[in-house]
Amino acid sequence: MTKKLAFIAALTLLVLSGTGLAQEAAQEAAPRILVAYFSLWGNVQDAENVDAATSASMVLTENGKWGTTEVLAEQILDRLGGDKFLIQTAEPYPNDFQAVIDRNHEEAAQGVLPELTGSVENMAQYDVIFLGYPIWNMTVPQAIQTFLMSYDFSGKTVIPFCTHDGYGSGRSYSAIAQACPDTEVLEGIAIEATEISNAEGPVNDWLNRLNIPAQPANSETPILVSVNGVTLNAVLYDTPEAEQFRAMLPLTVSMWNYGGRELYGRLEGDISPVSQGQLVFSDGDITYCDQNKTVAIFYAQTDHPQLTMEVIPMGRVTSELEAILQLDGDAEITFSLAQ
Repeated sequence: MTKKLAFIAALTLLVLSGTGLAQEAAQEAAPRILVAYFSLWGNVQDAENVDAATSASMVLTENGKWGTTEVLAEQILDRLGGDKFLIQTAEPYPNDFQAVIDRNHEEAAQGVLPELTGSVENMAQYDVIFLGYPIWNMTVPQAIQTFLMSYDFSGKTVIPFCTHDGYGSGRSYSAIAQACPDTEVLEGIAIEATEISNAEGPVNDWLNRLNIPAQPANSETPILVSVNGVTLNAVLYDTPEAEQFRAMLPLTVSMWNYGGRELYGRLEGDISPVSQGQLVFSDGDITYCDQNKTVAIFYAQTDHPQLTMEVIPMGRVTSELEAILQLDGDAEITFSLAQ
């Protein structure tokens, strides 16, 4: 936590102590957190054929295939909350890791800043940015340099986290500090890719040392999802897209099975997207795709977790997904507010 944030929080609590407003003030003093990360997994031409054995960029978990840096990002989000942003290059990297190394060396040698796709909505609202990346050529990938050049980080706190193949954080921390001279760069963490499955303990110890207050959890709206006479519990998030979807309820959507992983159907009403879309999903996700104006329920991680069209998570099914897994084909799905 920056000295400025810590001082404001302490002063606010001191003034309001004993008034019954201390807890509310503590929540308001919590910094707004962004967890941004770059990962080879999610930035390659064909995720299914990426040279994972060589690059150690991917790990298989109970929730499917994840990038190693993405695993760390999720652990930070689980602990502190915040918003998530995947840094993606407009031109994907090759599947073969040696070709990735060659391209990165060429980019670094020539000072090339690869073009990025997508952007962080309203970077000014964030106080703390956790910045994740794999170590390439003993420093940050050039995509991280592009990201750092794309926004004004003055007065913010940047906290690095990285994965590596055995050589630690390299020059990456100093590279970030040099790129953000008016930014406080705090202690980072470097986890060897082969140890990613055992990283939760070290990550928690690191976060304890940083002493960053967790964000107050966003409120969630309970809803019901009815599938062939079976009612499932679900929630909608506190996001602009979810609020627009909630206003349509109750709503019945004709949904089709696709790829052994999702049910999707076209919406009658319009949703104006605000949030950043993503090309990955988790089981139970309720999402909106602006490209084809559809709502989807993802129910099974498959061998193809990388999507071809971006989706925006609006909520999730919290019940077991057995009723959806047992569907042989298409279905009429009803979404309604829980009483």
